[in-house]
Amino acid sequence: MRLLRLLPLAFFTTLFACAAPAAEDKLAPGINIVTVVGAIHGQHRRSETYSLAVLKAAIVKFDPDIIMVELPPERFAKASVNYEKFGEVRESRADDFPELIDVVFPLRQELGFEIVPVAAWTQKIADDRRAALATLKQDPARAKDWAAQQAAIASYNSAVSGRSDDPLFIHSEAYDGAVKAQQDVYEKMFGDDLGAGGWQNINAAHYKKIAIALDGLKGHEKRVLILYGAWHKYWFLEQLEAREDIQLRDAVELFED
Repeated sequence: MRLLRLLPLAFFTTLFACAAPAAEDKLAPGINIVTVVGAIHGQHRRSETYSLAVLKAAIVKFDPDIIMVELPPERFAKASVNYEKFGEVRESRADDFPELIDVVFPLRQELGFEIVPVAAWTQKIADDRRAALATLKQDPARAKDWAAQQAAIASYNSAVSGRSDDPLFIHSEAYDGAVKAQQDVYEKMFGDDLGAGGWQNINAAHYKKIAIALDGLKGHEKRVLILYGAWHKYWFLEQLEAREDIQLRDAVELFED
């Protein structure tokens, strides 16, 4: 590092002038640019660090052609019709996600992007999972499994303490690693018991919809932003990294000054 500081300014001017063009400029024809932004749902309304305004600025910075959102298609259809008719989403599942009702839907009118629903969640899946977990919690034969899960939650909470609403941390390998460590235990202990609501199964179902949507965009050279609960982010990134028809952009860049 000391040697670099001694080099004349002209060296760096020449170096950067000869450097390869930016990654976006040298994309092969037809490649879509994809980024995955992790949302913190209701916490956006309580956080100054990762407020809805901060999220909005990040989306504007990326300037997407398409935003894929955490809503099932049928729920999205109702929310979209209501927004056009009343200026409000008025859909119960969407109401749980202020990033959608307060940012994405209003911003669509300003930026003109398309919203694509890519969630596989259903009310039945949620109800069945909730009932199964309640039964497992009360089952003496599963006490060790439950204790292991609680220990994993405690480890996660320790790892993210004081940083759970920091967008720079949320879009880091450290955050993804903490989530993965907890959810790997959750899946190991209860995945087989939860059926479609198990962590592996629900993520696979969500990602199948994302993959189908991306398949339909091959060759279109679109800018695609996937906006999902932050815990799902690492799982999606692992799958997206295997695709050759997209270029993944690190979402942390959208939150840097």
